Amino acid sequence: MAMICAILLLPKPGWPAPACPLSYNATDAAKSHKLFLYFPTAIDPSFPNFDMSGVSPAHKFDVADLDPAIGTNAALEDRIHDIVVDDYCEFNVQVLQTTTNPEQLPSPPALRRTVAVGSDEGGGQRWGQAPLLFPGQVNDVDFARVWGGTFLMCEGGDGNALGCSSTGALKGANSTLEHWAQAIGGTAAHEAGHTYGLTHTDDDPPTGNCDEKGTGPRPGEDAMTRHLMPNGCNLDGPARTTYRRHFSDRTFGILATNVGLSIQTMHNWDMVNPNSATAHSLAIDFLSQLPKSKLTFDWIWIGSTSPWMDPVVSQMPGTAMWQGKSFKKYRLLWSKKNPGFAGTPGVLPGGAQFHVGATFTGVDFNQPDPIVIQNVTLLDANSKALALHPRLPMYDAGTVDSADSSFGMHFYPQLTDTTLVMQSAIAYQLPRVASIESMVGAGKPVTFDGLPITPWSATRCTVSAEGTTVRCGLGNLADPPHVLVERRVGDPDVLDCRQGLPPVATVAKDAPVGPDYEGAVCAGTSRDPFPSTTVYVIATFVDPAAEHWDPKAQKMVVGPVTSKVFYQFAGVRDLRRLGQSLSAPGVAK
Repeated sequence: MAMICAILLLPKPGWPAPACPLSYNATDAAKSHKLFLYFPTAIDPSFPNFDMSGVSPAHKFDVADLDPAIGTNAALEDRIHDIVVDDYCEFNVQVLQTTTNPEQLPSPPALRRTVAVGSDEGGGQRWGQAPLLFPGQVNDVDFARVWGGTFLMCEGGDGNALGCSSTGALKGANSTLEHWAQAIGGTAAHEAGHTYGLTHTDDDPPTGNCDEKGTGPRPGEDAMTRHLMPNGCNLDGPARTTYRRHFSDRTFGILATNVGLSIQTMHNWDMVNPNSATAHSLAIDFLSQLPKSKLTFDWIWIGSTSPWMDPVVSQMPGTAMWQGKSFKKYRLLWSKKNPGFAGTPGVLPGGAQFHVGATFTGVDFNQPDPIVIQNVTLLDANSKALALHPRLPMYDAGTVDSADSSFGMHFYPQLTDTTLVMQSAIAYQLPRVASIESMVGAGKPVTFDGLPITPWSATRCTVSAEGTTVRCGLGNLADPPHVLVERRVGDPDVLDCRQGLPPVATVAKDAPVGPDYEGAVCAGTSRDPFPSTTVYVIATFVDPAAEHWDPKAQKMVVGPVTSKVFYQFAGVRDLRRLGQSLSAPGVAK
């Protein structure tokens, strides 16, 4: 299986790779949920007929059935794959493409989805279809279907004569490989979203011509037509073909709970070289309870303010105690020259400001583990430590106060330094993951593909009574979630599935003609992680009397030196686990 996945993940020549910064290397392969885009080369009767209405057999995928002028099968399949990869970028979902039914693998992955994409037209005029929905619950194995021929029928031909809305979005000059890839890729991501517990009403507006009603986009979000999960009645041809649709804030949070994120913690730091001497590398010593095999890095800051890129982690001898717990000792070393640095790559002059950052990635973590910074050291050209050290505080990934069930994260002085003073700190609860590239300067959060993020809330952090620890209050375990969808037995179109699927069970479908009705769903509850999908903290600290090199005065001086922390960590997926840790001292695990 590992060999098969490696082959499927190779970038294809001639087309852009996915924009997702987490779609390669060890992080992607480690994602436990596998989403297969299955492009059959022949009719496959073994594909399961999950709704007994024409889902099986899976028909072959042949670009010649759609428009032979747009390119080859391989080119269209690759681009569809890129689009779905970007849709599921930050989630614990690896998107793979294959022309072989994954069920025929010797050892298929335990957690898998197979979306069969054919170039045939869906019986009853369907773009795609998925099984019965289980809100808040994700089956280990599931299947869905996409019909490329329906796009040809409706958007590539005379759709009005066939009873479906047509804008000619795939006709004439509009029939391009990119438009076809966006249409089919968006539907494949949509149907997979159903199998991961998402519904039309998670995205639908409260008014309109569609029978299913929802809450619509949040204030500050982009238009509902740019989202992946609304009822097909709400979308026209250009909405399907001219841009990559994405998960809304609501569906992003629900999906983060149902399958998990692929990031644990994300760190960016503004620091100063306090020495008169030039630095040629940077070492940050930190503590973690994770084994080295779990300390995976991806999504590194490589902007013009960093002399270095691609840090390497190594385990140091021994262990250290912090807050009554034993931690392993690690070092993160930046030494590889960054060709994009505004100065001389790999060289940091005395007194210069700089910025570095890295993302600790993980899979299926219900709550991230803290990264406890011990020391920051600049090294010369011979890898010898410079005398003066940049300053950073230690911080955790959130703890619960057993007295009142309040939840907050904390900044602490370094073990070797008690002089750091907080100037300001604010904690944002975000509905989605902010990119490491946006965690600089003013720190306005933006997604990896440039989508502005509107926080759910913002909280000022306060200094403890002791005057050293900074606490950022993030809520209480009793607080209602930002996203909560409850479907109860007895509500319209809600089924009791505790004893198996009822015989009246229907399926979710994405249809070009009304009613585009996804059918009944099983009773269940969907919510976002606690206290939000991610928590993003921006904090500024100052050492008021630090010895440092003043490059303007060209001499050593004593005075304030400022450091800035940009820190993002994933929310808690399982509140029961967090509640069970109330009596545990120290940092949360």
